[in-house]
Formats: sequence, C-alpha cells, structure tokens
Amino acid sequence: MSIFPLKPSPTLVLLALLAGGCQSAIACSVTTPPADWATGSARWDGDCAGEQAEGLGVLKEQQGSAVKRLFFGRAQQGELALGVIEVPEQGFMPGKFEAGRVLSSDDRQTVLDAFETAAQAAAAAAQRFEQAGNAPSAAFYRGKERALLQQMD
Repeated sequence: MSIFPLKPSPTLVLLALLAGGCQSAIACSVTTPPADWATGSARWDGDCAGEQAEGLGVLKEQQGSAVKRLFFGRAQQGELALGVIEVPEQGFMPGKFEAGRVLSSDDRQTVLDAFETAAQAAAAAAQRFEQAGNAPSAAFYRGKERALLQQMD
C-alpha cells in the first residue's frame, strides 16, 4: 500500500463537514469499512441503493465531532470499490478496494483512476451541499476535489 504525501494546501476546518452534513431519507451504509477504522465510526454520504452504499460518495471516520479519515470514491453493493483514503496531515492511499482494504498495486492507471473517481466523489458531495445551501461544506468539498485532481499532475 502506497501513501502519497499531501501537496501543500490551506488547512480546512472539518467542523463544516459535520455541522450541515447531507442526510438522506434512508440511512445507508458500507458493509466493510476500512479495516483499521474504529467500529461504528464510519458514516457514508453519497449514493445509495436501498440501505447500501452504491455509487459515488464519501465515507468519514469520525471520532467524536472530529473527522479522522475520509474515503472518496465509489462503492458497489455496500463495499468500497475504487477511490482514495485521505488521512489528514499525512497523505492519500489510492487504489481498488476489497473487503475494506486497499489492494496493493504498482499500476499507474489504477492510481490515476482512483484519484479521478475520488475527485468525482468530492465534486458530487460539493454539489449536494450547494443544493442544500451549505456553502462552507460545499467549499470544503470543492477544495478536496482540487487537491485530489492535483495529485494526478
């Protein structure tokens, strides 16, 4: 598993994420969150099919009111499929996922696909917040979209 260091960017306060989070009418979940995330700490904001995460979204690991880690990407049938885990102040772990784990790969195209999918997920989240009238959270996700796209430069 490779960690890509963060390129310098302004520090963003994650409180905006939690203050006005997008809530769907039906709570949907990821069946197998990343292996080292605290049990019960993950919250999916994104597309759903029934009660399962399906499509683009953001999975947040929360510790109290703080966001510890984020996954930006695509889920299929409640399982993480492709995207990027961001550990704030540390870096990114891009790739394909299986059973909540990033699959080891040196394939450059997989890394590029993971960052592209993650940027799309961040853009979709920003759009949901814009539509909900939550400008601070929308701006946070637009910043994440830009940061993810910059990793492909």
